[in-house]
Amino acid sequence: MKNDYEEYIIKSKLCTIQTPEYDIYGEVHRHLKGKNATRNSKKSLKMAVAIGISLLLSTGVLAVTISSFNKIESKVSPEIVPMLQPIESASEDNGIKMEVAAAYNDDEMVVVYLTLQDLTQDRLSHDTNLYDYSLSEGALFNSQIIDYDDETKTATFRIQANGGENIDGKELVFSLKSLLANSIVFDGVETGIELKDIPRESPETIALDMEHVQGGSGRMFDLWEEKGNIQVLKDIQRNIKLPDIEFMHISNIGYIDDKFHIQTKWTGEGIDDHGYFYFTDSNGTDLQVLPSTVHFGIDESGNTMGRGDYIEYVFDLGETNLEDIDMKGYFVSSGKQIKGDWKVEFRLKSVGQEKKTSCDLDFGTWRLNHLYVSEIGVTLLGTGKYDESQVPEIFINMSDGTVHEMTFVSSFTNNEKIFLKALADQPADTTMIESISINGDIVKPE
Repeated sequence: MKNDYEEYIIKSKLCTIQTPEYDIYGEVHRHLKGKNATRNSKKSLKMAVAIGISLLLSTGVLAVTISSFNKIESKVSPEIVPMLQPIESASEDNGIKMEVAAAYNDDEMVVVYLTLQDLTQDRLSHDTNLYDYSLSEGALFNSQIIDYDDETKTATFRIQANGGENIDGKELVFSLKSLLANSIVFDGVETGIELKDIPRESPETIALDMEHVQGGSGRMFDLWEEKGNIQVLKDIQRNIKLPDIEFMHISNIGYIDDKFHIQTKWTGEGIDDHGYFYFTDSNGTDLQVLPSTVHFGIDESGNTMGRGDYIEYVFDLGETNLEDIDMKGYFVSSGKQIKGDWKVEFRLKSVGQEKKTSCDLDFGTWRLNHLYVSEIGVTLLGTGKYDESQVPEIFINMSDGTVHEMTFVSSFTNNEKIFLKALADQPADTTMIESISINGDIVKPE
């Protein structure tokens, strides 16, 4: 799967998803937008009434039960609350209770809020991650933990699935087979590598058959697949250790065809150890240079093979001035795997009305053919080669003159078919949508 630097995309573009009690980008340097607490005044009034009734009915014991749906309401943006549909369907295994508390969707995307509660031990924490999970419809999954309650030992997650067709009204099945706990994040890892000192002379390379690679990611990966055979760095030319990183080292580094290659060898001992490199300027600002990657192995004779413990990161630095550039790393040690068999079924009804239109816009490497807009956001369907480093700027223009900015764009490609889902910073009333602006081009949905 081409998802190796999905975490980098999340780091760069998920920072504005609104979750008041948890800073998703706290792991990756940014603060989320503030929230207006006055929007919850009705909820507070309802709670006060519930407490009063409980006091009248009880004799010295206050027993107020708050449903999992109500708990989710307190953890999301107030603008999202009207779209949430209560699910409250649970499954229990290995001493852990999983509950899908709430969700919302349109025809192309579903957002699910679920909780995991450890009923017998203390295995969960704020850095727990879902590992082996699936939804019966859709693709391009990602999940983020948005809250952890130490008192109840409950972790809350937000899961997004894109690319599904006609999710509306279907019976959905969410399954979880394992999760990872006690992960350790290493951000801002100093590599000690001076880019200006890396020679441009051609290093020793070996051929890699793209028919046999284990996986990869990025814009260049598609070009490599078309080419069929590429050159990667010869292994074990260097052994560069990084501070505190015991599960990986840099085995070679150099330029091939003016592209900067970093070859890494992983121990393979961790279940989901992963990471990437990035570059910052003299002020510490991330230069947002996205890597392409390829995963492969090398046999005892020094020949490449499909499966193995090598990842080669390839950067197109172009005309970047390398004098004051720092090369840093972001890595995650996966921690302990907790296995089980959790499964819940539920059904959803799409929010609001969806508007759609055909169009023909040229974005260089790809063309936009169809556009859909709902309360949740905008869906773009196109063809060609989508460049993840060139995310389009998308705005919803309302008839009252207000503008809704798209704060997160996720992508899914398959055989040159492109699917983009852009989430709005707040729900949009589809009856008031006048037009959609995409990189300045105006599209009017029907």
